[in-house]
Amino acid sequence: MSFHPHLTVCGVPGDPAVLDAAAAYVKQCRLLPLTVAKTAVTGAVITPFRAVFIEVENSPGLGEFRERLRDIVGAPALIPPHISLFYTLDRTSQGHRPDLGAERLAAIAARCADAIKDIDFTLARPAVNSTGGAETDVRGWKVIRSL
Repeated sequence: MSFHPHLTVCGVPGDPAVLDAAAAYVKQCRLLPLTVAKTAVTGAVITPFRAVFIEVENSPGLGEFRERLRDIVGAPALIPPHISLFYTLDRTSQGHRPDLGAERLAAIAARCADAIKDIDFTLARPAVNSTGGAETDVRGWKVIRSL
């Protein structure tokens, strides 16, 4: 399945009051747009949702933004910040593709690293996506609110 490269901050419950609080924070914090530095392009068998990704520096601004949103929405501890490029999900079943092992993902990441010349990325368009109740089925994901 195709998707736009993105940095996931945290999971958000469907509670409209929580979404309103997150949107209010994003508007008042004045941290966006936020520029982040690329530290590496990695390919690894971590989860289907962290297969090929750009590792980014967890700068003080990004760290503050992510932790504050996590607190507002009550999300669990955050994983290291990264920009997702590729998932290992089968197009039809949405299950993990076992043919995409560590060696193949590393090769894909190396090609991405060669193709991505940027060293900094500007994060400026926050959005809340809905998984439609099926977190692992990317086909049902859609933007439900731009912040």
